[in-house]
Amino acid sequence: MSQTPVTRQEGREKDDPYELDTPIPVPVLVVAAAMVAFGMSYILVSSPDQRAELGDQRTLADLAGAPGGKQGAAKADGAAIFAARCAACHQANGQGLPGVFPPLAGSEWVNGKPELLASILLHGVQGRITVKGTAYDGVMPAFRDQLDDDAIAAVASYARSQWGNTAPVIAAGTVGSARAQSASRSAPWKGDAELAALR
Repeated sequence: MSQTPVTRQEGREKDDPYELDTPIPVPVLVVAAAMVAFGMSYILVSSPDQRAELGDQRTLADLAGAPGGKQGAAKADGAAIFAARCAACHQANGQGLPGVFPPLAGSEWVNGKPELLASILLHGVQGRITVKGTAYDGVMPAFRDQLDDDAIAAVASYARSQWGNTAPVIAAGTVGSARAQSASRSAPWKGDAELAALR
């Protein structure tokens, strides 16, 4: 039986490489094992309840903010509350929807008496309401059971400072007073018919 002769090109080829009993180099295995051991010991030794002052140096009092907030403004995020609860009807630009939901930009109700705006937010409105000379006949929900005084003050203050509005902020205490004065009320305001008397 004759063997196929080896060509000159094949003669230059090296044997196929193969792994011995240690396919991963020993130093790499040692480093990997050391990392796993360090990770396990760190988890076992460390405590998840580290003191706050060891982090960014802020205490719980710092995170809570100053009582009453800046210049009596509410501490809640008025922009976030507006986006979640008001923008669908009044729109993100404060222009509302023609004939249904009135604009907040330039609204005499928004820029008027703080107690009046607080009362509107607390109890809502149902029926015809006139804003900037145009009548709207939609329904605004009441937020007295959904938002606390601070949140209502925050969203009211936000509306009074956006879209060209420049009215002062509303304090949570103002909302609390409006809530107390109308505590017996369970129905929404009947548009211009009732709100005009509160101006």
